[in-house]
Amino acid sequence: MTPAVRLGAAAALVVLASCASTMLPASPKPIEARDLYPLETGNAWSYDVDSGESSTTLAVSRVERFDGRIAEVRTAQTLLRYEVLPEGIRVPHGDEWVLRAPFERGATWPGRGGRTARLVSMGLRVETRAGAFEDCVLVSETGGELELEVRTVYCPRVGPVSVESTMRSNLSDRTLTVSAELRGYEISQTSSSSP
Repeated sequence: MTPAVRLGAAAALVVLASCASTMLPASPKPIEARDLYPLETGNAWSYDVDSGESSTTLAVSRVERFDGRIAEVRTAQTLLRYEVLPEGIRVPHGDEWVLRAPFERGATWPGRGGRTARLVSMGLRVETRAGAFEDCVLVSETGGELELEVRTVYCPRVGPVSVESTMRSNLSDRTLTVSAELRGYEISQTSSSSP
């Protein structure tokens, strides 16, 4: 083989090697709280709420304001404030977290109302009236002042798609369950930190 042929073959190998490295799949980006609950101004979710009555109720949540750190979310007459940090989403100035990294199965953190939150499942596929969603996570909050169990499924670039709250009444020994399922949503294109 002549030196020119060897040089050409070496150049071809370098080009092929660089192409091969760009064709390899990128390692998956870690899940971030703002992917699972996109809290940009104007984002909104509507839910069918079933409290065990004969008909469901429509509930709407909307982000009224987000300054890059504090989000104000209105549901009916209630205004909730959340602080969005690199490590998660929490109630401002406290140790009550809605979502907290690391997002791995079995992770726990202090939840709202004195409850303990635990990431129960990852990679879930969920179907609601609003559509089918992939790579969702299930967070279960238990304990606290009311001995309430809250199970919430969060889906990337969508937010909470289902919420189920269960409480056992000490007076009647009945279990009360209220569930909400996503009916529709509007998310701004800049909400997610994912491409």
